[in-house]
Amino acid sequence: GGVDAAAAAAPSAGHDGGGGSGELAVGQADVEAAPATSPAQGPEYRVMQGPLFKKPGADPAGPKIVRLTRPVGSKVRTTGKIWVGPSGGTWVELDSAAGEKAGWLLVEGPGFNMPGPLLEPVVPGEEEPIVLKVLSPIDDSRLCEICVRPSQRVAHAKNWVALRLPGLRPDKITVAREKPSEKTHGMGLRNFPADWIIADSAMLRDTPFKDGDEFVFFYMGDAAADVEEAKAKVQAG
Repeated sequence: GGVDAAAAAAPSAGHDGGGGSGELAVGQADVEAAPATSPAQGPEYRVMQGPLFKKPGADPAGPKIVRLTRPVGSKVRTTGKIWVGPSGGTWVELDSAAGEKAGWLLVEGPGFNMPGPLLEPVVPGEEEPIVLKVLSPIDDSRLCEICVRPSQRVAHAKNWVALRLPGLRPDKITVAREKPSEKTHGMGLRNFPADWIIADSAMLRDTPFKDGDEFVFFYMGDAAADVEEAKAKVQAG
């Protein structure tokens, strides 16, 4: 596992950290590596986005929370035991018998500025997912990675992109087979062959996207303005 060197910002009110405001700050990144492979004990969870948030130790009610970075698409070993915090966050216990360091990982919950699930249960026998890179439609910088299954539809991947950059509208995201140039975003669909467009209903296995590829799309609107508008709404409460 990689290391996220910066300390996380203090989570917003309404998260599962416990006591007074002074102890709500999330600690320095957890530098633990993913464990060596050993026989699975409890259920595994797959990393859907990051960073992850961990409560170290056996008691999830304690106030300490650290960030740790694991690759999107990788798996973590758990005991399957779930704890729901006072603010409604769902946490799962790591399996120290399987080589994980003791603690609890946030599956999904409010107050961490991370919409959507951070972890999803691995279903035994399910198809292996693929991880696709996503560039920001605002400036082509690296935005995130999304973890999707070949049987899921393009619309599902679009929803993940919109989740990771709040304000983007899935209906404005047009997915393409390939880029006509290095700087895709902002050039619109001029001189763009219609058969390069991929329908929302297409299964990802029927697209050119393979594990590790870029998820190519155009944003049919002003991405920066849509993101700013969403931020203003959040600040306005």
